[in-house]
Amino acid sequence: MTMRFVDTHCHVDLYPSPETVVHTAAANGVEVIAVTNAPHVFHFTRELARHHPHLYPAVGLHPELVADYGHLLAELLKHLDQARFIGEVGLDYVTTDDRLRQRQRSVFESVIERCARSDSVVSIHSRRAVADVLAIVGDSFPGSCILHWFSGSPSQLRRALDAGFHFSVNPTMVISERGRSLVAQIPRERVLTESDGPFAKFNGRPATPADMLSVVKAIANIWKVPVEQAAGEIYGNFTGLLANR
Repeated sequence: MTMRFVDTHCHVDLYPSPETVVHTAAANGVEVIAVTNAPHVFHFTRELARHHPHLYPAVGLHPELVADYGHLLAELLKHLDQARFIGEVGLDYVTTDDRLRQRQRSVFESVIERCARSDSVVSIHSRRAVADVLAIVGDSFPGSCILHWFSGSPSQLRRALDAGFHFSVNPTMVISERGRSLVAQIPRERVLTESDGPFAKFNGRPATPADMLSVVKAIANIWKVPVEQAAGEIYGNFTGLLANR
């Protein structure tokens, strides 16, 4: 049986050779959500996706870049009316600047409000900010939310599950004891995979979509099931998100 994979969070445009990454992903049976960090670079990813049916372009504004590109919110909202996938968006509370945190919240609230008009698939950054992310999205968001590289507490995990969130697991998460423990607590039907390349690392180099087999193998070990079964369930979770749109 040919296994199929998904990378729900990859910064394709930030690799030295995006075309090579995309071709290698296709050769390895990986479908990719190509997230972007600011709306003005979305055009490149969208054009790349026109030639690669397994590549899904996502428009975003990374919370850490709100200080520099928050003035592009109107451009982002304009794209949201037509974009199927959204990311990377969210909150990042590594900063202790209350004004910057408020600005991040304002941008994220605007994104979620606009996405609530459709069945968007949203990849969300929530570092040290899970509680506020969950509060902003709420319990009745009509689309699909994926918490990318989740690092919250078990109680926050339960709240996110109750709100219907999915979780994308990357190579860095499955090599740590805490990461594997979190994965083990997530119901299998809510698990997806991601590379978060080129930011996340795998074997000392930037992770790529082609590394999804290794992530699935690690998840299969946590689930104590054959790799083929884990791959089928995770890919099925992804196609289920698309079918729910």
